[in-house]
Amino acid sequence: MLDFDHFAYNRTILPTDDIERREFFKKLEQQFHEEIKNSELAQEYFSRYNQLHIDSFIKLYASRKAHLVQCYKFYANEYHEKEISELNFQEKAENMLAAILQKKLFDMQLKWRAGKLEIDEISMSHDFNFWEEHILSCMFIPPVERNELELMKEYIMRFDENDEVDDYTDWQDYERLTLKDEHGLMQDLPEWYEFYDLRMGTGALFNLPNQKGEREEYYMDLIREDYVKNNPQQTQSIPSPEPILHSCDEEIYNFSKYFETDRYFKALFKYYNYYDEKEHRDPNYDDIDQAIKLLFTADRPIYCHAHLTWDKAIMRAAKEYTNTKIAEMLDFVYENYLMMKELGISGHETREKIEEEYAKDYMIKFYRKNILKGRRLNGEPENFDY
Repeated sequence: MLDFDHFAYNRTILPTDDIERREFFKKLEQQFHEEIKNSELAQEYFSRYNQLHIDSFIKLYASRKAHLVQCYKFYANEYHEKEISELNFQEKAENMLAAILQKKLFDMQLKWRAGKLEIDEISMSHDFNFWEEHILSCMFIPPVERNELELMKEYIMRFDENDEVDDYTDWQDYERLTLKDEHGLMQDLPEWYEFYDLRMGTGALFNLPNQKGEREEYYMDLIREDYVKNNPQQTQSIPSPEPILHSCDEEIYNFSKYFETDRYFKALFKYYNYYDEKEHRDPNYDDIDQAIKLLFTADRPIYCHAHLTWDKAIMRAAKEYTNTKIAEMLDFVYENYLMMKELGISGHETREKIEEEYAKDYMIKFYRKNILKGRRLNGEPENFDY
């Protein structure tokens, strides 16, 4: 795929102001027009054709050339759509491999919180949040096993149109993920975690006590009490009992029905609301368009489910094809992962880069400072041996 980083008209150096941009492309089109008119090579080409139509051809060509400068990224992506699709499948497969590592790290966190596991790179619970962001560079996680890879393939090949593992965040958020509802169920636990626990028998780890987490919260409470003691609150704000009026489309439309008396404006707001609801239907036009474009690049015959409506059949076929390609790509990603592990390389970051990121992380510095201060206030040594 051609790299446009050094393109003379790379979009990073083009005007961003609308007026300047229009003027730039107007002059560029004129420049291209003059270049063609004064080109001996072009005149030699035109000599084979009726001269009555040459000027209009030059004008159209110059206009098209300027348009391509303006939209080169779009056309390059359209031309290389199959190649880009393959790269997207690989990226998604890498995200699935990362999801396996996230689960292994979360299980380590459960053991660490219970005092069942010591990790040199972990001194406090918030460190797990840091390593979530650098999961592929986390050297202390045990390597992904082949059976875990096959388990992920099985998980991917289940059809769940709402499940997007590669879009998930907060993999290490212990408080949120372990929060139980009135039925004692952890509603925010990722489906991948539940699937893994069911197959691997690791669900019992959730029964381990959160000793270190509770200890940290105790120290943070001491910090809060100390702050309140030294910074007495002078005034107390009284919350407003009235509900908040949100500036969302639904509230705008509701207000229009209450406020507008002119029948034309009443109709226009109604029309806009219809258009907005139409745009947010699932699947909408853009979703179907993207699904069809993906299926055009498919490297195998694609069959639709007969019992589905046409739009849902297209969306499901695209989703199933995507899942299949990701599962197939996982083997390549896994082999590359193992090779990098053997070479002592993990992720795309050096150890020095990781240490630099850790040292400047604001939340890391915040929790380290306050936990140590809380231990001091409690008459304990200022270290992380708790």
